Amino acid sequence: MNWSLLLNFLAAILAIINPVGLIPIWQELTGDARPEVRRKIAWLVTIVSVIILLIFLNTGTYLLTFFGINLAVFKIAGGILLLLTALSMVQGTATKLEERDEKAETAYGLAKKRFRKILVPLAVPMLCGPGSITTVLLYGYKATFFMDYLGLSIVLVLNFALLSVVLAYSYKIENQVDELFFVAFTRIFGIMVAAIAVQFMVEGLAAVFPAWAEGPSVIKPDSIGTQ
Repeated sequence: MNWSLLLNFLAAILAIINPVGLIPIWQELTGDARPEVRRKIAWLVTIVSVIILLIFLNTGTYLLTFFGINLAVFKIAGGILLLLTALSMVQGTATKLEERDEKAETAYGLAKKRFRKILVPLAVPMLCGPGSITTVLLYGYKATFFMDYLGLSIVLVLNFALLSVVLAYSYKIENQVDELFFVAFTRIFGIMVAAIAVQFMVEGLAAVFPAWAEGPSVIKPDSIGTQ
């Protein structure tokens, strides 16, 4: 099992999912619901999201082959999309709130109705958007053995299990922590996602233009500050 690949994937997907950074958005979308209803909504959102990403993670290689897409080109395109996601996180425009749902007779009934309303933007594109789909596709492409796919799948499921716990019990900390903390946390994670996006683009450009990658840097130390 490629532990370096797993650890890298853990850091990347954790930064993109950003459980703590989602709490303010989650509170706006479900804050008026009872705690038991919010727990059911959290499970619905995370289960649907992780299933979608598991499909892309384990079949991404075949999808690229079927459509005849070169991995290097996909890295460049995916890096651009991932960078846009990072910019939306840094700028605080990663989501648009939907209209709140009316109350239902049962907790599960309310959870299902609210889930249909917050599927967009919470599940798509916040959790299953260009950033996360690109990330799982690229890391799935790097996997070479069954144990690598299994390890990546376990990491993905564990990340979403953590997310579901955070969302389900976020009401216990929403009123105890200043909203500025969540804003700062989201901005920091956005910077990490931007760095991952740039790395994807550089790797793709290096494969498409090998001479450019192997050539000397156009920025010379002795030229800095001389112009």
